[in-house]
Amino acid sequence: MLAWPAVTVLIVTWNRPKEIRRTIEALQEYLIYPNIAWHIADDNSPGDYLPAIKADFPRLDFATTITDRKGWGANVNLGLRTITTNYVFSCEDDYVAFRSLDIEAGVELMELREKIGLVRYDGLSGHIGLDLSVQEAKTMGRLDYLQIVKDKSSHLNVYSHRPHLKHRRFHDSYGLYKEGVTLGECEENFAHRVKSSDGPGLAILPDGIPRAFDHIGKSRQGTSLDPGEYYIENL
Repeated sequence: MLAWPAVTVLIVTWNRPKEIRRTIEALQEYLIYPNIAWHIADDNSPGDYLPAIKADFPRLDFATTITDRKGWGANVNLGLRTITTNYVFSCEDDYVAFRSLDIEAGVELMELREKIGLVRYDGLSGHIGLDLSVQEAKTMGRLDYLQIVKDKSSHLNVYSHRPHLKHRRFHDSYGLYKEGVTLGECEENFAHRVKSSDGPGLAILPDGIPRAFDHIGKSRQGTSLDPGEYYIENL
């Protein structure tokens, strides 16, 4: 590839000061890609949360967006609307990579295969029942990949919020995330939409089946710290 298109690393966060620093440090170490921009989508963390992170990582020159405790969907949607690159690597603030993540191969695949819109990098643990088809893209060398066969997969989560790389065409086709609902409902709603609709396919690289991240954060789903839960209870 003569010139690698820019990839924006989108880190989704709310008030995890220790976890997000570990996440950023690991992405710096393990992401393999020559042209990266950085963006933090924050759901209005308290105090000097964002300024302190930017001060700790000055070379990354973070762009930021802030929503006012509107939940995961609204927070990520604002980030996606603001980002101008065609490629986005999405990662929540408590997923710490522990091995290399070959973003070059993911971008190359989606440049060669316009029918692919997303490459999962999270590993498939817990998502038993995904039907995978072995495919090959013609390059100067050889690029093998696994495409998720949506209609044959028994597991709902052919799509997952877990770390992934996507092209703009993915959300152009499937739309953005549902807002004003809990984190779990947001993911489930979008997974249903992807699984039941025609649109760009989802793929996994050969090394993408084993787990690549430690999920270190304590879940807030179903608690008062999940904004969608608050909105639903107070409708």
